[in-house]
Amino acid sequence: MSDNEQLSEEPGQEAPDGAGKEAQAAAPRASRGPWFILFILLVLAAGAGYWWVTVLYRAEHAALVARLDALAGADATVEEQLAAHAEELATVVAGTEAVESRMHALGQAQDDLAGSVKTLFAKDAQLSLDWVLAEAEYLVFAATQRLALEHDAATAASALRAADQRLRAAKHPDLIGLRDQLGQDIAALEAVAEPDVEGLALYLAGAVTGVEALPTKPIADIDTSFTHMSDAQIASDNWRGVAKAVWSDLVSLVEVKDGALSDGVLFDPELRYFLVQNLRLELASARLAALRRDTDNFRAAAKLVTELLETYYDTDDGAVKALIGRLDAARDIEFDPALPSIAGSLEAVRAARAELGEVAVAGTAP
Repeated sequence: MSDNEQLSEEPGQEAPDGAGKEAQAAAPRASRGPWFILFILLVLAAGAGYWWVTVLYRAEHAALVARLDALAGADATVEEQLAAHAEELATVVAGTEAVESRMHALGQAQDDLAGSVKTLFAKDAQLSLDWVLAEAEYLVFAATQRLALEHDAATAASALRAADQRLRAAKHPDLIGLRDQLGQDIAALEAVAEPDVEGLALYLAGAVTGVEALPTKPIADIDTSFTHMSDAQIASDNWRGVAKAVWSDLVSLVEVKDGALSDGVLFDPELRYFLVQNLRLELASARLAALRRDTDNFRAAAKLVTELLETYYDTDDGAVKALIGRLDAARDIEFDPALPSIAGSLEAVRAARAELGEVAVAGTAP
């Protein structure tokens, strides 16, 4: 309904007849314009759709169909390749399963072989280790005997070092504790101040043979008529013979010395023989005491030898002075120093052998 119609229908207003007819005739003409434009647009849209369907859509459809055909061909090719690969994969899987089966069999055989080898190695290693411990025990026992009987710390330490080297060559981890005990005892033996008994004994042996060449102090060379008178045959057939016999007896009872000579001078040349023998005897006694490690007897013998040398021998001579100096220095030697105990090493090696025997018994038990 138009505005004019609404206005004409309002109450109280009445339009003239001629004006109403013209309005009614103009209304249809005014409403046909929009519908005509809409119709044109619809025709154009239908034409565009037809053109799109007949031209563009068919071309795109053909191209799409061609792509689909190509994809279908490629898919068929891929399926063929996949089938071929599947066959190859099945062959490979079968071969892999066969290889794995063989590897499993070989692994089991290798495990069995390794077990056998380990068993043999364990037996051989146990036997070798037992030999090593036996050798070490012998060396440690020898060191103990040497130390107890001969007080020879140097030889005992050498025996322990030989035992330690034998254990080190075995390269067994269970021997570390035993080697540690051996190391402690070796260090204790090396700390002992060991005297050079052999060197001193050799020096004293040379001194015994060289005593004869040592110069003594001056000897009184007194030749009196009394000596000749005592050696002569005296006849008592007259008073002169009786007087000479009495005088000879009196001279034999009296010891005549020169007041200018000291007490250290040997009046009788025959006393030198006994002096040399006495000096040799005391040097031999000192040597024997040194070899027996008898400190007290060695010091007593060395002191007596020194007194003999200083009293009756030329102390300005180099050989005499050297012998006195050597004896004075040797008097400070302690031939029997305190020795450590190496029983710990012997107990440790015996305990190791006992433990190895227990392990062997446990290994052979069913």
